[in-house]
Amino acid sequence: VVDGLIRREPMETRLHFDNTSRTLAICAKEHFVSDDNVVLTLKGRLDTSNGKWQGDIKLRKKFFADSKFPLFTRADVGASYSTKSDEVLYGLKAKKCIELSPDGLLSLDVKGGYQMAAALPTTKKVWDCRVELSQKVFNFTEDQDVKVKLGYDVATRKPYGQIRENNWTLNTGNNKRKHSLPNSTHLVHAF
Repeated sequence: VVDGLIRREPMETRLHFDNTSRTLAICAKEHFVSDDNVVLTLKGRLDTSNGKWQGDIKLRKKFFADSKFPLFTRADVGASYSTKSDEVLYGLKAKKCIELSPDGLLSLDVKGGYQMAAALPTTKKVWDCRVELSQKVFNFTEDQDVKVKLGYDVATRKPYGQIRENNWTLNTGNNKRKHSLPNSTHLVHAF
């Protein structure tokens, strides 16, 4: 527990290999969540090729849809800081999930967001809009779940894909919202 925030899940640690730049990074991420859906996220990354590290901190408030306002499935409002850009960004994100199958395993997700830098008079503004088709397969093999995702990033006008298993993820195309390399493949292994 950190000042009213509760850690709800264990820290995520993973190896991130980028086959385009042939670099390996060690990454860690920790979430702290309060009872009123305020989330503090701490992330760190160490590049094994040059020893450089990067840190991110994000504080956001989550809002969930209810019967009075079903326009979105979830919305987040908050701020973030990254050592890479040395900037504080304020932002708003929303997601609408449309279930395409009765069991909810096939869905169409529409995600959008807008961020702007806190420092004035900067004009840095970033918008994001993605459409994703997701298929979840529980017990693909014994104790192994798989999720396949195909998406289109409207901001960059590029498709992307992802295959996720319990312990690894394979990303291809423009799957990262920022700083992605077109036509690249990233393999992530979580411990």
